[in-house]
Amino acid sequence: MARQLALIETTPEWRIDERTREIGRRGIAQARAALAAARPAPDNAPTQHRSAA
Repeated sequence: MARQLALIETTPEWRIDERTREIGRRGIAQARAALAAARPAPDNAPTQHRSAA
């Protein structure tokens, strides 16, 4: 019969404090805003077709 080791749950020895999390959240929001501003506007203008004359 095969034996399996029992896994021991461990908690991390470090935690990110709430201030650091908030700084990170603001940085992510700023990065997303910058990417959205740099995204080209959608081309909603109707395409003009040249008629064969």
